[in-house]
Amino acid sequence: MLGNVQAMFLVGWRLCKLYEKGKMTPGRASMAKAWITLRARETVAIGRELLGGNGILADFLVAKAFCDLEPIYTYEGTYDINSLVTGREVTGLASFKPAALSKLSRLTFVAIQAT
Repeated sequence: MLGNVQAMFLVGWRLCKLYEKGKMTPGRASMAKAWITLRARETVAIGRELLGGNGILADFLVAKAFCDLEPIYTYEGTYDINSLVTGREVTGLASFKPAALSKLSRLTFVAIQAT
């Protein structure tokens, strides 16, 4: 668990250094975010395993950490989208289509149609 935490910290630190030098790219940021969320999820799972049955009780902070990290990993496909952005930078091929350039958002467009 400590190794994972140190590795996550160092990846974040390196990303900050790249940003300061003007060398951070969206692909690098996405790769770091995807990797860190994956390692965080793994770290919490190890902590839950170490506590056995107590790992799922609210009395222990591992269950709270697990509940806090799961949405970070899965919220709107965070891990998957960051992986796709990284893949786009590595290969040059996009797996998703960019949003249409428009002054109106989709929600505004739907509201206008409803009136």
